[in-house]
Amino acid sequence: MISDRDLDLRLRESKRARALRLIVRPEGVELVLPRHVGESEARHFLDRHRVWAYQKLEDIRRRSGGLKPSCLPLTGGAFVPFQGVATELIVVEGVRRPLHRRLDGAFEIHLPGGAPEQEAVEIRHALYRWVAVWMRTEVSLLIDRFSPLEGLQPRQIRIKAMKTRWGSLGPKNDMNLNWLLAFTPPEVLAYVVIHEICHIRFRNHSKDYWDLVALHDPAWPERRSWLKQHGSALLARFG
Repeated sequence: MISDRDLDLRLRESKRARALRLIVRPEGVELVLPRHVGESEARHFLDRHRVWAYQKLEDIRRRSGGLKPSCLPLTGGAFVPFQGVATELIVVEGVRRPLHRRLDGAFEIHLPGGAPEQEAVEIRHALYRWVAVWMRTEVSLLIDRFSPLEGLQPRQIRIKAMKTRWGSLGPKNDMNLNWLLAFTPPEVLAYVVIHEICHIRFRNHSKDYWDLVALHDPAWPERRSWLKQHGSALLARFG
């Protein structure tokens, strides 16, 4: 007997749904319930389609190459590694509302019903808008912590969608940072900020430059190694 656990089953009530339906994604099966449908009817519906749902789930997971939930497309029920911690994306069907972070840590966004591809685009845009605000505050705190130690101060902070770089420093000391640093461990974000602050003094990667970086982040090789190991997956998933 195929159990709910085998399906990684999730139930979701929908005001707009007119009939029961099953949505199968790599992270599991979602049973969508219209408001007028009771639990008993929903269970009968699920039992009639349980074998089909399980076979579909196995096929999708096989084609996805066994990706972990944290690496799956941006859809409701998926996870993103916010500050290196798996954080659930919760999509509520209804009137569109901005993404916010709940008290339990999950990201919640309200969207009208639509195709999964469009949902993924809207989630990415909503995440970008939220992260840009959060990250500007977070980076300002890091700059306030490190800049006074060397008297090095960026002119302004720019949070951007960057395809190949994690950070850069403009000729007028404008600090540009990739928004995807929000999905790395905090120490990796801090390393990139320190990296760019140190470029205010040394516009190169000389020994003097790396000595200055090491003075404020002795474990910088580990941070750089993390980006080399995991960065391409982040860029591919959110790109």
